[in-house]
Amino acid sequence: MLAAVDRLRYLGENTNTTGGLKVARLEVFDSTYQRPYVDRIIILITDGVPTYDVEQLDDEVARIKASGIRILGLGVTNKVILIIVILLAVII
Repeated sequence: MLAAVDRLRYLGENTNTTGGLKVARLEVFDSTYQRPYVDRIIILITDGVPTYDVEQLDDEVARIKASGIRILGLGVTNKVILIIVILLAVII
């Protein structure tokens, strides 16, 4: 698996962090999610540079937290913006 990830090309294009988190909250962890003894965790793999709906990121993370879902963030490039990682960690 690690070899396959190493072969992935980084295109340096847009990153819709807010939209991805919203889809996870609404479609993966929707109201039909019925596993009460399983931790609810979103694994967020990011280049650390959100480019869409950045001003809504704080609110989306707060909604996720209020739903009892945790976010595990993983930065995958040297372009990860440390402040975004810290922001996600503090809000969570």
